[in-house]
Amino acid sequence: MDVDRGRDQRPNGSQQPHGEGNDRPFLYIHSYPPPVLPNAEEDIGERPVPGSVCWYLCSGIHPLTRFEPGQDLTVQVSVGNWQGGNSASLAYVGVWWSKPVSGPVIPEASKFIGFSPVEVPPHGGRAETSPVTARIGASAGNHICLLAKVWHPLDNVAAGGLADPVNDRHWAQHNLTAMPASPPQPFAFLATNPADQEVTYQIDVRPMPRELWGNLPTDDRLRPTRASAWLSLTSTAGGEEVQGQDAVTRTLTLGPREQREMELLAVVTDEVGSGSFVPFQIAQYRDERPVGGIAVLLHGS
Repeated sequence: MDVDRGRDQRPNGSQQPHGEGNDRPFLYIHSYPPPVLPNAEEDIGERPVPGSVCWYLCSGIHPLTRFEPGQDLTVQVSVGNWQGGNSASLAYVGVWWSKPVSGPVIPEASKFIGFSPVEVPPHGGRAETSPVTARIGASAGNHICLLAKVWHPLDNVAAGGLADPVNDRHWAQHNLTAMPASPPQPFAFLATNPADQEVTYQIDVRPMPRELWGNLPTDDRLRPTRASAWLSLTSTAGGEEVQGQDAVTRTLTLGPREQREMELLAVVTDEVGSGSFVPFQIAQYRDERPVGGIAVLLHGS
């Protein structure tokens, strides 16, 4: 019987990192720092990502400049490689931006930021791409989402252009917005359906679980804290406004390739100090499985 030495013959056809004789690239973009090999029990490239991983706030995507509409934005990406063997692999990395989305999205060519190849060592090696820079138009609005993809001809990548950071280790997302807690400001985002058929989703807004706080960007000046908030979630397409204290959920049926405009208003009912912020998350689900999300940080003045 013929056996492909570079691939573990598991039922799902996925590549087994570190298999004997396996020297094919096994690339991923870091959702958190790489494990200590060879006895790692953390992220070995399997998806969906573990519950402790913030799929919408990948630490492997590094904005090097502050985002300002109409100005240049520079981004760098951290790439890992769990291949066996002794040779490094040349990883290809692309970076895009999009308007804030709570679900998966197909990146647009007009929103491409840049491309950078980078050589990545095997056995859990890590490397940083060269910085890539593009000017983000003033029409982008005050908040954007960053998307990154890594690929290699010998590493399986799903067909099509869907950015799927929850289920595909080749994709990652950095979807974060920071707003003042007072006065409250509405936050606009898109609930997305990249499928070619109608799909029903749930949009859920609630405080970010404390176990995910470690995924937040570190800043000695600001610390995450708990605080209650009155929430209102509406859709520009009409329908009932959903309101609640600390958590709201709304069911949406989106047409093929639809991107529906949504608006969240969070009114913090506790005092937030000048050195603190309250982290909330917007998460989109299909059949109770996450498909995307956004971190919303409400900071004190």
